[in-house]
Amino acid sequence: DRASAPETCSRDEAEERAQILQDAAALKQSAVDYLHPELAVVTTDPNACGRNYFSRPSAEGNDESQDEEWEQERARILADAFALKQLAVDYLQPELPVATSDPTACGRNYYSRYSAEEYDEKDEERDLILQEMEQLKKLAVDYLQPELLVQTDGFATARNYFSRFSAEEQEEEEMMDDREDVLEDAMALKKLAMDFLQPERPIVVDALASSRNYFDRASAEPTMDYEEAVERARILEDAVAMKQLAVDYMHPELPVVVTSDAFACGRNYFTRPSAPEQDQEMEERDMILQEMAQFKQLAVDY
Repeated sequence: DRASAPETCSRDEAEERAQILQDAAALKQSAVDYLHPELAVVTTDPNACGRNYFSRPSAEGNDESQDEEWEQERARILADAFALKQLAVDYLQPELPVATSDPTACGRNYYSRYSAEEYDEKDEERDLILQEMEQLKKLAVDYLQPELLVQTDGFATARNYFSRFSAEEQEEEEMMDDREDVLEDAMALKKLAMDFLQPERPIVVDALASSRNYFDRASAEPTMDYEEAVERARILEDAVAMKQLAVDYMHPELPVVVTSDAFACGRNYFTRPSAPEQDQEMEERDMILQEMAQFKQLAVDY
């Protein structure tokens, strides 16, 4: 009863409004049932019940004298409809096999029946055409599907194409040797090309293959004397050290690799006994470094 409350409708208007909403819900349900006949009938009243449309007292043909005639007519119509459906399926889907539910059913050959027409030259021509069509179909299948297995008769035999009597003469022994040499050279060149283009591939060797040492073979060049070997080792060590210095100079971000000696130790450069005494400038330097470390920490936190 507040001042801004909307005006309430009367009792008659409320009943009319409720009736309109019920009619709209019923129309909606009828539309859904019409458009979706596959939906199941849903009811919320467990006590709801219904009667059979065909066996109701007011149904046509409910008279006992007419019941049998109606049932027979209805069964005949359903049988005709089923037969028409079966004919339509057989016509539209000829690839379906013929199904019969009678295990004792049998049939006769249309062409070999007693009342069949006599077999004449036209029929022979027809059989010949059908055989040729079957062979053409087989050739087409073999051409389009070469992955299919070759099906042969267990008693079928064949001859070698290359050793048949009508085969062309084979090449001479010298030509065969030259041909094999050319193929071996081509295979070796292919192997070298693969090894050059794909050096990451592992080396495949024969398990029974053996080899000799290149440096101690009989035809090897004489080895250097002791002084030359020592000099060579020193040069190599210097080269390794120079390489390490170059790497450390070019890549200062790399970590320091400690020597493999577990007993190696070092001393602090700034706290060694021979270090110069720290003066006011060194103290100022330490203070600046501490402030820079604090600024860096603040930047990281930010």
